[in-house]
Amino acid sequence: MRTAIKRSADATRVLFGGLGTAVPAILGLAFTPLLLLAIVVYPGALAPVRWLAEAERKRVRPLLGHDVPRPYRQLDGGHWRRVRTALTDPAAWRDLAWLFGHSIAGLFVGVTAVALWPSIPYSFTMPLWWQLLPPGTVTAVIEVRTWPEALTWPFVQTAGYVALLWWLIPLAARGQVRFAGTLLRPTERARLEQQVERLTETRTEALESHGAELRRIERDLHDGVQAQLVSVAVRLGLAERALRAEPTAALSLLQDARSGIEDSLGHLRGVIRGIYPPILADRGLGGAVHALAGGQRIPVSVSIPDDLPRPPAPVEAAAYFVVAESLTNVTKHSTAGHAEVTVDGDGAQLRIVVRDDGQGGADPDSGSGLVGIRRRVAALDGSAHITSPADGGTTIEVRLPCG
Repeated sequence: MRTAIKRSADATRVLFGGLGTAVPAILGLAFTPLLLLAIVVYPGALAPVRWLAEAERKRVRPLLGHDVPRPYRQLDGGHWRRVRTALTDPAAWRDLAWLFGHSIAGLFVGVTAVALWPSIPYSFTMPLWWQLLPPGTVTAVIEVRTWPEALTWPFVQTAGYVALLWWLIPLAARGQVRFAGTLLRPTERARLEQQVERLTETRTEALESHGAELRRIERDLHDGVQAQLVSVAVRLGLAERALRAEPTAALSLLQDARSGIEDSLGHLRGVIRGIYPPILADRGLGGAVHALAGGQRIPVSVSIPDDLPRPPAPVEAAAYFVVAESLTNVTKHSTAGHAEVTVDGDGAQLRIVVRDDGQGGADPDSGSGLVGIRRRVAALDGSAHITSPADGGTTIEVRLPCG
């Protein structure tokens, strides 16, 4: 009994919440012909309908248990191209279909669900006070005139109300949520178009990131290793000349050349570490993250489960880069006194969270560090969310698919 009452109460709450979009939908339905005509002058005329549909997506998202993506095509180009895009966008017509259905059905089932709760005790107690009403008074669907009617019809009506509340209202709530989730999500074709567009963007960002990485390696080799090797070659040339005349001076030059070669090797190892850190191959992601945390000038706590499945090499390298770049930003810009790194996953997805207690206010769209994190993550079809309120610290949460 408690389960049935709770189910009906939850369904009523859902339908009552639907009134928040059903009532504006009725008003929007009255102005829909004008909005369609206004598209010719202003392609974004359906913005109020989109706003209302977006409000419904947010409402049904926790009820469906998953996100409902925005399905709209981008309005760009010249005026008539935008008009054509607005008129041929399937999402716009699906919004209007939802507007028509929800405005009528949503209002009816919402009001009905709310009205059933007081109607049950009202009908059930009718035999106690029906004589106080004027003769022939109609209550909902029955009319009580005699005691036999008063002792039968109210209970039949009560049973009908209970049946509606127990069976129809939960069914209507599920139908309302599914109706919105079906019409307001992208079609299969639109979903594929969005995926192609997203892949094009991530490919461009990956190419830009790859190009920047190649330029960095080239710069490091040119300014570091190459310059050091040229210096070694000059020293060896001088040592060759001095070897015949002054062997002691030649020995000093050879020692300098050997030191230069060692410096070049060290610099070259640094460049190699920038391509793929050897510590990942030796100790895995957990050991590499602990090593990064231990090398910071502020305390950094690390939380990584011992049984974390090892991700593929590209994902592991990207995760290492995210942690390294995030901790570098913490050290340089946040004035934080403590940071924490959390890495977990289930084999299908790897989650990395880096938090600090610094000054916050980081702009995700400025600076090479945060932009580089988003680009590298996007190249692997991952997601990066950066939260940095003023005086509230910064949180970087990254999710990388491991498939």
